Amino acid sequence: MVTKADLLLSLAWESAAPAGRVRHRDHFFAETVDIARDVLPVPLKEGLAKAVAGETVSVSATVADLLGELEGAVMEVPMAAFQGRYADGTAVAPKFGRFYPAPLFNGVPCNKGGTIRCVGLEGNRLTLDTRHPLASYRLQLSATVIGSLDTEAFPARQAVNWNAQLANGPGLQACWQGRETDFLDNGAYARPDEGADPDFYAPPRITAHLDEKAQQIVGKFYQTIIPAEGRILDLMSSVHSNLARDQRYGALIGLGLNTQEMKANERLDNAVVSDLNTGQFMPFGASCFDAAVCTVSIDYLIDPVHTIGEVARVLRPGAPFAVTFSNRWFPPKVTRLWTELDSFEQMALVVRYLEQSGAFGDIETISFRGYPRPMSDPNYRYVTKADPIFAVVGRKRGD
Repeated sequence: MVTKADLLLSLAWESAAPAGRVRHRDHFFAETVDIARDVLPVPLKEGLAKAVAGETVSVSATVADLLGELEGAVMEVPMAAFQGRYADGTAVAPKFGRFYPAPLFNGVPCNKGGTIRCVGLEGNRLTLDTRHPLASYRLQLSATVIGSLDTEAFPARQAVNWNAQLANGPGLQACWQGRETDFLDNGAYARPDEGADPDFYAPPRITAHLDEKAQQIVGKFYQTIIPAEGRILDLMSSVHSNLARDQRYGALIGLGLNTQEMKANERLDNAVVSDLNTGQFMPFGASCFDAAVCTVSIDYLIDPVHTIGEVARVLRPGAPFAVTFSNRWFPPKVTRLWTELDSFEQMALVVRYLEQSGAFGDIETISFRGYPRPMSDPNYRYVTKADPIFAVVGRKRGD
């Protein structure tokens, strides 16, 4: 019997999208959980009380089981109720399917998720969905006992609401009733620095863009989709490919903008310098890779659908393409649209890219949050949690 433990909490659910169903898995590492006192669904607590280290307990749930009965509805309001503005003071035009922070709506009651979704625009009226983003979905909630802490000193503290932490964000990556979200406008891919990308990336940055724990999470995730002995494309490659240390593969080919960075990457078997933002074709033949990954870089593409189409061209049928990112970027080169979205809504955007390419199916999103940052990390005294990781993966449709 376990009474105190580290738990990996997970939500599994599905949503409709324009090109078919999308699967979602959201993980949250709950550290030093007091199973009796902390806030978790009662059926989950009952299962955990009988569990042992390494065991997983699963229950069906709704967001109401996690957060209690929630207010919210689909309602109409005057367009004037929306008061969103960009940083320069110009007005934001609300778009179908997009989420916006509740304070941008004057006089509209808010759900516990803190966001409101625009689901209709007609004349001078807006239709809003003020419910929690997970309100329409059946969820499979699971908790894996990472290890028992019963024999260790356990600090005295107030009860923690793990339900609220787990449910804060998931749901934003789904379409509204399977309809396409309107993400784009004329300035969506504008960047503060519109100069040539090779010039910006010319100085080598021999540094990690994720903390050590986040790199391990990405590596373990890639290990689940990369075929052993396969030929792998590391798209927008740099110093680190973030593959697991024991990852097996036939060859790893990097495509990036800085030769010195890729030469410093010990995992690469070969490297090619190419600027994807010029609209050129990738310098590879058709159907020559067994998998492709793009790590913390998708937000710098100014024509991502074209690039993803090129990824599809060089992949074999059935091969996976995985896009992973965190919550940081190079401000001069990130696209404006990316900075306007919550990390979970950024996953929705990447899903839409894959769908618009017409080349990928079997799409899923995965998130990893709450893991402790290693104490050896130089930034540990400022940030004790590891960088969150968000992933979208699809498989190339058969030719």
